[in-house]
Amino acid sequence: MNLPLIIHDLHDSQMFAIAQAAGRAGISVEGTFWPMERWGRNSRYIQRGVEIQCLSEQLQGTYALQLKNSGLSGVWLPCVDDLASFTAKYQGMLKTIGMRFISVDSATLARAFATESLPETKHLKIAPMEILQAGELFEHAERQRYPLMVKSERDRFQKFDSPEALREFLESQDMEVNADHYHRIQQYIEGDIESMATALLLFDEDSRPVRGFTGRRLRVSETRFGPFGETTAAKAEWIPELYEGARDLLSELKWKGFAEVECKQDADGQWNVMEVNPRLSGWSCLAEADGAGMISAYYQMCSDGWKLQEACLQRSKAEYVRAVATCYHDPEWAVERSGSERYTSKLIRLFSVVKRYRKRFPNMVLGAWDGRDLFASMSILWSTVCRVWKKDRIMKRRAF
Repeated sequence: MNLPLIIHDLHDSQMFAIAQAAGRAGISVEGTFWPMERWGRNSRYIQRGVEIQCLSEQLQGTYALQLKNSGLSGVWLPCVDDLASFTAKYQGMLKTIGMRFISVDSATLARAFATESLPETKHLKIAPMEILQAGELFEHAERQRYPLMVKSERDRFQKFDSPEALREFLESQDMEVNADHYHRIQQYIEGDIESMATALLLFDEDSRPVRGFTGRRLRVSETRFGPFGETTAAKAEWIPELYEGARDLLSELKWKGFAEVECKQDADGQWNVMEVNPRLSGWSCLAEADGAGMISAYYQMCSDGWKLQEACLQRSKAEYVRAVATCYHDPEWAVERSGSERYTSKLIRLFSVVKRYRKRFPNMVLGAWDGRDLFASMSILWSTVCRVWKKDRIMKRRAF
C-alpha cells in the first residue's frame, strides 16, 4: 500500500523543507496549507494540499472536525509541539479517519514539558526550570539562581543577571495588568552558540530507539533581547555522549515517536538539557541530508509495520543554513550584522551567505530549497525577499 505522508502547515518553510526531504526519499506527500501558497501548487513533491487553518489559531475540536472532513489519510507526521499534543489527545479520532502514526500519550508529553521532573542520566544534567506567575516571580526574585533565562513567549527570551534587573523588567510589563501572566524561568548556561547542540531520536511503538542524529548549532537568529532565537545555521556532528544521554532519558520516559532534546555544554564539559520537544527539529532537513534516514524509518514503521533495529546512520558531513524562510522564521541573511555588513543590501547579503556556506557543496542544505523543485523553491525565495524588505521598511518607520 503506497500511503502518502501527511504534513501540516506546508506554508511554513520548515515544514516544507521536511516535505521536500520526504519527496527526495521517494515518499509521496500530502498536507495542509493556510493559505494555499504558490509553492504548494508548484512543488513536484506535494501530491495534494488542503486549506485548513493552523491549529494554533483555532480550537482543537474545530481543527479535528476540519481534518476529518478534509479526506486526508495516510502516515500522520506531527512536526510542531501543538500538533504533538493534539495527536496525543485525539489518537482515536485520527485512527478512525485512516491516519497511521507513532505517538506518546498526553501524560508522557506533560512530563517531557515539565523539565524539572525529567530524570538525569549519566551524560545529561537537567537545567533547573520552573513556571511562575509574574507577581510570584517579582515577589521572590531574590530566591532565583542567576544568571537566569526568562521565556515569556515566542522570540522573547531574556537573560537576567540580578534580581534588580528582573524586577525592573517585570515592572515595565505593567504588573497590575499582567500579574497573572506566566513566565518560564530556567538557569542560564554560560557559553557561546556553538556550545548548543541537539539530539534527534525516533522510538518505535514498543519504546525502542531505532534512529538517532546529533547536530551542533552555528548561528541563531537575533531577537530584540539578544541571540536567543531559532537556529539559522548548524552542522551535523556525531556527539556520542549527547546521543546516549538523550536516548537514556527518553527511554526512562517510555517514549514513542520523534523527540528533540536540546542541550548546552557548560564550562566543565557537562551537557545540560534545556528542552525536550516532542517532534522533529525545525532543521531535520539537515539530518536527512546527512543520511540519518529518520523520515523513511518512521514511514516504514507506520505504513508497512517494519520492525527496525537501533542505528545511527549520519555521516557528519552536511551543514545547514536557512536561506529561505516564511511565517515566523527569519533567514540567516536577514539579520543585521556589525561593521560593513550592516551597510550591505539584503540581496547582496543573501548571495554572500549562500556563497560562504556553499563552499562545501554538495553537502550544504539551504532549508526549503531544492533545485529539482525549482518553481516551488523560487516561489519561497521571492516570498522571503518580499517579507524581509517589508519588515525592514516597517522597522525604519518605527525608528523615526
